Amino acid sequence: MLSLPVFEVLGNQLGMEVHVLCRGINLPLLQNLPHIASSIAYHETLEARLVAELNTQKFDALLVLVNDEAGMRLVPQLNNIPVRIGPLSKPSRLFHLTHPVLQKRSRSIKSEAQYNLDLLQVFNWQGEPPRPKLEFSQTEETRFLADLAKLAPKLDRGMGFIALHAGMHDSALNWPFDHYRGLLSELLAAGYQVVLTGNGKGEIELGRQMSLGLPQEAKLIDLSGQLELRQLALLFRYARLYIGGSTGPTHVANAALCPIISFYPPIRVQSATRWAPFLADGEVLSPPVECKQAYKCIGEVCPDKDCMGKISVEAAFKAVKRQIRPNPLAL
Repeated sequence: MLSLPVFEVLGNQLGMEVHVLCRGINLPLLQNLPHIASSIAYHETLEARLVAELNTQKFDALLVLVNDEAGMRLVPQLNNIPVRIGPLSKPSRLFHLTHPVLQKRSRSIKSEAQYNLDLLQVFNWQGEPPRPKLEFSQTEETRFLADLAKLAPKLDRGMGFIALHAGMHDSALNWPFDHYRGLLSELLAAGYQVVLTGNGKGEIELGRQMSLGLPQEAKLIDLSGQLELRQLALLFRYARLYIGGSTGPTHVANAALCPIISFYPPIRVQSATRWAPFLADGEVLSPPVECKQAYKCIGEVCPDKDCMGKISVEAAFKAVKRQIRPNPLAL
């Protein structure tokens, strides 16, 4: 998601023909983007065939955004592409990149999206960075709204809804479960309609636990595990507000142009400075502590252990009232 601004700059501002290589799970996010000529799925088991195909395409340039394991294997096999740009975070890259860009992303002093955009310095680009955006056709939106009526028949479209995504796959510290549940209870008591989202067995169970025993059941709709990726994005497109932690759906909601309330830890490489949704509307909430950790939480020995719990339900609820927008379903 934090790569989307790069593709838009290359295609719209620099006038290049852009072909994106990414893992298959991300392909739906690239649909309908006018500045992307094609998208190519990567899979480890088909790597040799993929390299052979890429080497026949006669690309003018290769832009590597991150030094992940797949990229480290692929780039040395694509040396016939004349211009090869990428971050110089490992000495071996000097042998395979024609235009290495020295970066120390672990310092986490700017957004990951900005680190990606910094790789465009070889093109002397100095424009305004665009916000990540997803594109939906009118037919797709109409079909989604029809599907939503079937998936959530008790949803009051005239009232609108808040999307709440409490799950995460442990890439960063999350807001505590009881805080999410406390905020959910406050939202329902205040008359807001809330849609829970999540994917996978763990997040489906989390959605079930979130709703247990809450008295305002009529205003709570659990769609955990029921939406495909673009359906999820469209749900956020029509939400009055999105609430969630440092996780992929938070960035999807931002790219769907939904205002956001998100929770980020103070650990340097997990911080909002590096990983908050880029150019988002809304608020990012972090614990009011000075964290000295660079890479991971040290748990019980930390003087500010359980720091994420220091973001109060009251503070989050006030942020909701500040950031919630008019109901897009009524427009």
